[in-house]
Formats: sequence, structure tokens, C-alpha cells
Amino acid sequence: MNYKRYIIAILTSIVLMGSVNAQRYIENAIRRPDDNRNKIRLGLRAGFNVSDLTSAQGLDIWNGLKFWDITQQYIGITDTRTKLGFNAGLVAQLKLTNHWFVQSSLIYTTKGYKIQSQEVEVDVNAHYVQLPIELIYKYPVKDFDLLFSAGAFLGVGVTGMTHFTDHYGEGANPRKFHEGLQQPFIDEEAGIYNLIGCDFTVHGANVYWADDDDTFLSDGTYRIDGGLQLGLGFEYKALQFMVNYQFSLTPLYNYDYDFSNRYIAKAEREHANNPNHPNYGLYYKENGEPYRSSFEYFSHETMTSPRHHVLMFTVSFFFDKFKHNLKL
Repeated sequence: MNYKRYIIAILTSIVLMGSVNAQRYIENAIRRPDDNRNKIRLGLRAGFNVSDLTSAQGLDIWNGLKFWDITQQYIGITDTRTKLGFNAGLVAQLKLTNHWFVQSSLIYTTKGYKIQSQEVEVDVNAHYVQLPIELIYKYPVKDFDLLFSAGAFLGVGVTGMTHFTDHYGEGANPRKFHEGLQQPFIDEEAGIYNLIGCDFTVHGANVYWADDDDTFLSDGTYRIDGGLQLGLGFEYKALQFMVNYQFSLTPLYNYDYDFSNRYIAKAEREHANNPNHPNYGLYYKENGEPYRSSFEYFSHETMTSPRHHVLMFTVSFFFDKFKHNLKL
């Protein structure tokens, strides 16, 4: 028997097996033991939001008030305050390549804003069911990945409350009433100044004081919310930490909304109660048509409708050891 041939064959097999095992060892060595290479990952996410509006201009007129100074120049509300909220829901991540991933979520999230200016307080809560979709690039750094993301979101408003408080006349006894002024009234000789315009059709009463409404049931408020988002964060094992900035392309309020029926209804009610009511003609323009909005009522140019912008801080946990059997 040719023992040399068998010995060479056995040695060759051992070398080949060692080479294969070494190759497997090297592949496992460079792969992080915590790194999930499944195509789909599922998890939960939760966090908090800091939201505001892009502009406060026109919010006083939208709420039926207009503020002038002694020179009869429009003052208005110049700034809003941020509102804290939360977000929570489900998250899914799809692997495209070793560095590129698509991530989507189904979340319940809250937005809003506050106003405390010109004797007016407004506290707005708007709650949405939202679907963000983003493209993520993962850059490995030692034991974690840096994340850079860009995407879009679509949401629908489900609930929320708007609390409006007007402190006008609180210091007087009896409390002062607003007058339905479309322009400032100044009588320097008599020392009479009325620099607050009031559109009585907005809150349905001659005295504002306080009004609570469902945010999305108020006419002219958009229920659909969609826009763009950018994000930055990092991922460590099954945990992901992200900071996202969302900018809504759809406005919260439609300043161009046609409120003509509101003025007609107000005039008809006052006329039915008193045919000689002095304010009956207050809700119609000189050509006999009803006003379309408080901007028209106050002879003010309609401003740009405000939009939400939000900073979202979220933590996601992926069930990497969960066998979901979702494969592509």
C-alpha cells in the first residue's frame, strides 16, 4: 500500500479543515457578539417632546382679539412658549446593507404651545397617532454605532384641548366688558382709550374670560399633520437613543379658512333677539357680504399660518433575541 498517498491526503484534509475553522473564527471575531444581523428588528420606543409653533403672529386675531398701542399701531402677540409632551409606541428596523437601514414607528405623540402675553393665556394640547419613516446610516465606533437619519412623518390628530383665558378687566369691579371694536378708539380730550379690538363671533360670548374647546373640533384647525424630520443618535446592543427634529409642512391653523357662516349666524341670532340690535350690521362689510375671518373683520392682512416644530428625545429597545420569523 502507498502509505505516503494516504498520509498526504489526511494532512491535506486537516489543513483544509483548519483553514475553514480559522475562517469562521475570524468572521466571528470581527463581528460584535451583540450586533444583530437579522434583516428585521422589532421593538418598543418612548420619550418626551419639546414643541412650539413656528410663529406667534396672528394668534391673537385668530382668537378674536387685536391689540394696538397709543399710536394706533398693531402690537399683536410676538412669541409663544414651548410645551412638553411625550411619545410612545412600536418601532421596526429593516436592514438594507451593513450601514444603511430603514426604520419606521407607530407612535402616540403630543404637541402644543403656550401663550402668556397681552393679558391673554392660551394652552394648547394636540395629540396625534403618527407614522415616522426614516433612512438611517450607522457608523461603527468601538462598541456602539453612531446614527444619522432623515425622513418624513404623517400623523392624524385624535384628541386635545385648548384652554383660552382673557384677563381683561379683572382689576375692575364690576369687571369690564370688551367692546366690539374693529379699529382703536382714542379720545385724548376726554382721556378715553380703547386699544383692544374684539370679534365676538370667535368664542360665542361678549365676555371672553375663559373658553375650553376640543383642539381638532375647532373650525379651521388641521387634523392631518405631515412633514420632515432629521435625527442624530447612537445604538448600543439592543438600545437606541435618538434626538429627532420634526417640522410640519401642514399648518395647525388655516388662517385662510372661510368663517362667513359664523358671522351670519351671529347676526341672525342678534337680529332674532332684537331687530333693532345696534351690532346687527357689525358682522357685514360695506358691500353687504359677511366677513370671512377675524383678519378681514379687523381689516388686517392675513398672515402665514403657523406650523408645529418639535424636538423628540426617544429611547428604543429592540427584541433582538425574539424569534419573530420575519424574513425577506
